[in-house]
Amino acid sequence: MQKQRGFTLIELLLVLTIAAVLTALAAPSFGRLIKSNAISGGVNTFMGDLRFARSEAIRLGGPVVVCRSDAPEAPSPVCGPNTSALNRNWSSGWIVFQDLNSDGVKNAADPVLRVQAALGTIDAIVEAGTTSDGVLRFTTTGRLLNVTSATQLTFGGGNFATDVRRVVCVSLGGRGRIAGDGATTCGSDNQ
Repeated sequence: MQKQRGFTLIELLLVLTIAAVLTALAAPSFGRLIKSNAISGGVNTFMGDLRFARSEAIRLGGPVVVCRSDAPEAPSPVCGPNTSALNRNWSSGWIVFQDLNSDGVKNAADPVLRVQAALGTIDAIVEAGTTSDGVLRFTTTGRLLNVTSATQLTFGGGNFATDVRRVVCVSLGGRGRIAGDGATTCGSDNQ
């Protein structure tokens, strides 16, 4: 009698069942990891551009502005309107430009220093409060121009759990810091 090699149907079904159980256990953790990495990438990109704008204001000896934009990759990008809570979402992208006439508005003569396209992996980067105009204006000393520019941005919206979201605080001194998860607020220490 010859010896046969291979798997029986019962062995194959058992292996497939074990693989399905392991996949079902790992999938939620993997999805959470992907979302956490998306938030980290967005926060790091914003913080990098914030530091860049601050250092360029010092280096160039004049105001540099970071502002949200509805079309940052347009041939002539402009700052987006910030008239309502719906227009305070920075996930559409932002621009960094040298403000030659110190008016806080992107004019044709103002050179664009950096452009950040929309962050497709993050559903919302929302600026808190109603006093900020959605524009971060850095002076020649690297500080923000006025108190209302100090702001709080929450990275991640409804598609992200509160503990995966991140809050970034931008102080009057022009420095950004990660305050914590989506349940955190900047408080009075942000000035």
